[in-house]
Amino acid sequence: MAVYREGFKAIELIKNRSTQIFNDACDFGAPTKQGDDVWNAAKQLCDWYGEKETREENRYSTGRSVSQKVTLIDEWAVSDERKTIDQATEVYLVSFVSCDKGKCKGKTGYIYTQRVK
Repeated sequence: MAVYREGFKAIELIKNRSTQIFNDACDFGAPTKQGDDVWNAAKQLCDWYGEKETREENRYSTGRSVSQKVTLIDEWAVSDERKTIDQATEVYLVSFVSCDKGKCKGKTGYIYTQRVK
């Protein structure tokens, strides 16, 4: 049974959909609208694999941002004894930034992931 497979697929989906949001800035992520496949992938990541105590939400005058760490394990490498559990554990930060301009026009914002361990 591949418990973490969906998590890795969600990370892959977000990365594959990522693009530069504004031509004149370095904002980079997957434009999303509440309920679409990118949004649902990020929601699944946070619901199933998220470390609830790491969730941070910031609200400011022009929008908001939310981030949370998620932990995935490359269980195939562990079962093949190529890696220990510690070596196979990967931690990502999943972040959402509200936005309705640039590539986010008509969207809720954008989501990006970054590996932190």
